[in-house]
Amino acid sequence: HSARARERLQRVGIPVVETWDLSERPVDMLVGFSHVKVGSAIAGYFLGRGWQRVGIATGDDHRGGLRRDGFLAAMGRDVPTAVVPAPSSMALGRRALTELLAKDPGLQAIYCSSDQLAQGVLAEAQARGLRVPEDLAVCGFGNADFAADMQPSLTTVHVDGAAIGRRAAQL
Repeated sequence: HSARARERLQRVGIPVVETWDLSERPVDMLVGFSHVKVGSAIAGYFLGRGWQRVGIATGDDHRGGLRRDGFLAAMGRDVPTAVVPAPSSMALGRRALTELLAKDPGLQAIYCSSDQLAQGVLAEAQARGLRVPEDLAVCGFGNADFAADMQPSLTTVHVDGAAIGRRAAQL
């Protein structure tokens, strides 16, 4: 979204459809969702379950950061956070849980900015003998193809990427 790129795209005169995010000033058209609202909704879910000792495992990417910001705003306070380099992976999820438990061994729930991080968090929790979700609840983002087949299955946020793609193609 640099000024130069925006100018070049507008000058070419072809339709530009941005996807997967919301922007205050789209180049042309936009089909996406608010990552901030996603984070806020997850925090609302955690609070509704009564979980106060919560943590965040997030990648250092822009969208993961927006979801983290929404989560923290809805929680109304800072929470233990592990920031790992993008792209997310199972190994980084395991590392994130290790870091989070060092900050607060009594965590009740962890929000992960991706299902890949959540997969690693689940693996590390199981390696430590933690029962999921009884001892530690885990929520991911993205509804990856493996999420439902994990043991236990992963709680995750589903975004209908196919519908976003279809709408973008229509535009």
